[in-house]
Amino acid sequence: MRIGIYGGTFNPIHNTHLEIAKAAKSQYALDKVFFLIAGTPPHKNTAEAVADSCRLEMLSLAISSEKDFYIDDREIYRAGKSYSYITIKELKEEHPNDEIFFIMGSDSLLNFNTWVNPDIISKYSSILVAPRLGDEIEEITSVIEECKSLYEGDFLLINYVANGIASSTVRAGFYKDLSVREALGSQVIDYIIEHNLYNQYNYTYQDVINLSEEMKKELKPGRYNHTLGVASTAYDLAINWNYPAYTAMVAGMLHDCAKCISDEKRLEECAKNNIPVTEIEKEYPHLLHGKVGALYCKEKYQVFDEQIAHAIAVHTTGCPNMNLLDKIIYVADYIEPGRNKQPRLDIIRYMAYTDLDKCVYMILEDSVAYLSENPDMVDPTTIDTYNYYVNYMKEKR
Repeated sequence: MRIGIYGGTFNPIHNTHLEIAKAAKSQYALDKVFFLIAGTPPHKNTAEAVADSCRLEMLSLAISSEKDFYIDDREIYRAGKSYSYITIKELKEEHPNDEIFFIMGSDSLLNFNTWVNPDIISKYSSILVAPRLGDEIEEITSVIEECKSLYEGDFLLINYVANGIASSTVRAGFYKDLSVREALGSQVIDYIIEHNLYNQYNYTYQDVINLSEEMKKELKPGRYNHTLGVASTAYDLAINWNYPAYTAMVAGMLHDCAKCISDEKRLEECAKNNIPVTEIEKEYPHLLHGKVGALYCKEKYQVFDEQIAHAIAVHTTGCPNMNLLDKIIYVADYIEPGRNKQPRLDIIRYMAYTDLDKCVYMILEDSVAYLSENPDMVDPTTIDTYNYYVNYMKEKR
């Protein structure tokens, strides 16, 4: 077989990556192309606040409909720095009777002599080079001939019309210039939004500690302990579901930031800031602590991430089609370690880490059953959310 190996950080995977792989496959009659997703390369910061598992999931989505495209994830799990010569040597040992073709961009070729053991790479694989926008083909051809004279193995140019798309451009412009999204598959776009990747707002553990000190002053002791439990549980759920963990922890720390103010203050804040108040909220103003908390999140605590504000706003009632952070905070609020009175908590806690949508549905099911005993206190949004997830779970099954 003729096997292509296309290495990269794929942060994120974009259409040009796929086009290069398709061009190499077609031109050099490759039977398979493996996308070798980088772990910790020696020459760049791979993660840039994005988990390896997120890059892996985006890559999986991007190639899901492509025939003969596969993922090789060995470098993610390799300890220490990843060097291409180690992987190529391993691959040749695994496929001794097959031809290996290592696909790279022309920028990598220009620096090939600075790589660790480039002679081993070229010994065990033929190098296929994709031009980049602005390249002088004569210059690339000259470098190819120079490499042929220095190293064993073949160096070949991919017949591909380059463009200016780069992962760094996508990362920088994803929320500022929507046109960059045209470089991505729709599933990858949805994944980036759902998992809040490449957001300008990044949080650290020190941010969480600082907010914890603020909440300690604002909340009653019991409520503060609950808040710590929600923040910790949100962190765990975020790790499990590949969401930025400290972002989730900040949302958990602030979810009840308006819980301990008076009903009069909540109504006053809504009136002053044009926050809509439903009839049920007028009658039971404590239900407004989510909406006011979303306001305080930005105005009082200088946390401007819209997903955090939204998760705080809906953490009590939920909402139809909740995003990932909404679900994380909604569930964390229900299952944090201090909770012990809700029914079937053990299975709900288990489900939180195995099927988050089903967990949300089960919590809504129990919440609606509980509220049915006090129908005058039921917020219509909770019923709308429950009905949405009843239908959603039917379709999912």
